[in-house]
Amino acid sequence: MNTDIEDRLRTDMERFTRDVRVPPGLALQACRHNRKRRKTVRVAVASGAATAVAGAVAIAGVSGVFSSAPAAQTTAYVIRHVENALAPASVRDLIDVSRMVFPPGTPQEPVAGGLNGGSTAGGASSPWTVAYMLHWDYQGSQRYSAYSPSGRHVFDMELSTGNGSASQTTVIYGDRTWWTATVPAGQPGSPGCGQGSPASSGSGRVASTSIGLGNGPGNGWPAFIRSQLSCGAYTVAGRQVADGIDAIKITGQAGRLTLFVNPASYLPIQLDIGPLRMSFQWLPATPANLAQLNVSVPAGYQQVPPPAQS
Repeated sequence: MNTDIEDRLRTDMERFTRDVRVPPGLALQACRHNRKRRKTVRVAVASGAATAVAGAVAIAGVSGVFSSAPAAQTTAYVIRHVENALAPASVRDLIDVSRMVFPPGTPQEPVAGGLNGGSTAGGASSPWTVAYMLHWDYQGSQRYSAYSPSGRHVFDMELSTGNGSASQTTVIYGDRTWWTATVPAGQPGSPGCGQGSPASSGSGRVASTSIGLGNGPGNGWPAFIRSQLSCGAYTVAGRQVADGIDAIKITGQAGRLTLFVNPASYLPIQLDIGPLRMSFQWLPATPANLAQLNVSVPAGYQQVPPPAQS
């Protein structure tokens, strides 16, 4: 069967090509063309490889793969950039949002002009025991929202500065009361190195550190951090992840104060002062973000006189 098929195919091919005439030298021309084509292909491939290598060098040069690593950032360089990032002109259009985490049993009681608290003695049984506090600060307007260890909303406090005084509205959720007060506006303080300044009108006392937070653009935490860095004795201690960012770590005051800053913006991410920890966000002043500065009095709450500051 296979022999019959082969004979039939051979006969058909001879019949179809009977009148075809092959020009003299065609085979030689075909051989030369094939050699020339192979040479062209080899040259093209070699040229493409050279282009690819050159491209790789260019890309690596941009990304720094083949360049020497930059010199380590000095402490003076980092601190100067942090101070510039926290300058009033740099942060005036940003909302500073901090989350303060307190040692267990720390009371924080709102009073006219700020907060009373700090000592943890007997604080566990106090109705003012606060586990953490959220703080919004924007161009002289501040809001404090405090929460208990169980997550209960303890109080909200809003401070708005204008014409040399601060208008304060405070809502107490435990007894469903609220009060208002007008106090002298806090002035930018000059906190002492390592411990802050005594609380003044319009300032907040934070735990045992008595940190004074003044009102106005660039004050609050930016002013406090700038004042501490200006005291010197701070060292860049490498990198450490803080809030999911590979942050620059700065230590000072014999390890009592540790600051973590974003290596791109040099704005603080986290600040540890002894057992007290602050986490920072820097938000644009959009209508939605600015609305977080406002405190609303729930329906049915009773207005009472403000407590005296002790």
